[in-house]
Amino acid sequence: MTIIQIKRGNIISLNNEIEQFLINKGALRVGFATQTTLYGGPPSVDITYSLSEAQSAICFALPLDKKKIRKFLRKDLPDGCKDHELDNIATNIKAYKMAISTSKMLQEKGYQAAAVFPNFKYREEMPGWELKMYPELSLKYIAARSGVGSIGWSGNIGIKGYGTAIILGCLVTSANLEPTDPVPEEESFCTKCKLCQKACALRMFDDENTESITLGGYTFNFSKRRNLARCQVVCGGLTGLEKDGNWSTWSPGRHPYPETDKEVIRLLSLAVTNAMKWPENYIHGQYDTSKLVKDEDLMNALGDQKDKIIKMIKETRLTCGNCQLICWGEPKETKKNYNILINSGCVIQREDGGIEVLPAEQAAEVFDQFPSKHKRKYRRNYKK
Repeated sequence: MTIIQIKRGNIISLNNEIEQFLINKGALRVGFATQTTLYGGPPSVDITYSLSEAQSAICFALPLDKKKIRKFLRKDLPDGCKDHELDNIATNIKAYKMAISTSKMLQEKGYQAAAVFPNFKYREEMPGWELKMYPELSLKYIAARSGVGSIGWSGNIGIKGYGTAIILGCLVTSANLEPTDPVPEEESFCTKCKLCQKACALRMFDDENTESITLGGYTFNFSKRRNLARCQVVCGGLTGLEKDGNWSTWSPGRHPYPETDKEVIRLLSLAVTNAMKWPENYIHGQYDTSKLVKDEDLMNALGDQKDKIIKMIKETRLTCGNCQLICWGEPKETKKNYNILINSGCVIQREDGGIEVLPAEQAAEVFDQFPSKHKRKYRRNYKK
């Protein structure tokens, strides 16, 4: 039931007050979910995990800087990687701080509330969490069920006119809020162009088969995941050379494409060790956390994990995310992004740490001239 309040002579709902509060801070969309509307989902939609008294979840979306995304996809040197990287981190932090301020507003009204950190927090008590990476709460599923956006072919949440180039924020509360409905299928941003699948260097998404999830009576379909380790390898920056060798991510790794699950697990193990031997380079930024550690509300919200998460923020290095960044919710713009990506060339790293972006054939020729010891850091035959 919607909670009604009287303020300045007007009758307004708490839902509307929260929505306006978040929109005024920059949210594109705001949605509300409850235990009932999330019923039937996986453990990652159990909102009581973050707050035992939780009755409702509030989800919202913020835009990423599209100009910086284009520079990132194009692999502009020297700042194309760093500029988007810092914007991405800043937008995630903004989402969390907005969730904290909304929680404080609700607490002042007598409700319990807790902000959900949008990344880096996993259910570490679950077996195999290191590979499965079970989130504290699945913001994606909550966003889909509450109508913040719809699930695209890649499994990312998107909004018409923005696509999937967004960051989600969330908080949970003891307030009984009125749930909002999912985006109708006919109003989805996703046209099934599947360029997101082609933009993944290791093809984590199936191009034909789907999987689904049902939440509170609504079923959501998206591409079947082949193996999450494919994402961990390429989005983790351990390798970047596309399946056919025609382009790369920002990673200098050039390991051969893994055809099977067995091969990708073997590659993951090898690539982690190899990447630790790479020299430092200048393409990445380092987010300045000095102001964050002085933010009392932020530190209190992070609790016992504050040191761990601040360290992760400082060490974040983005080299991919193409499946999310490629889609702008407008077919022509998405196609343009894809063309930028596949014509962006390949990254190689010299012995002194210098990064170069060269056309695919030239990159291969230059790489082959490197000393064998240096090449083995970036390309190994793990298929034996």
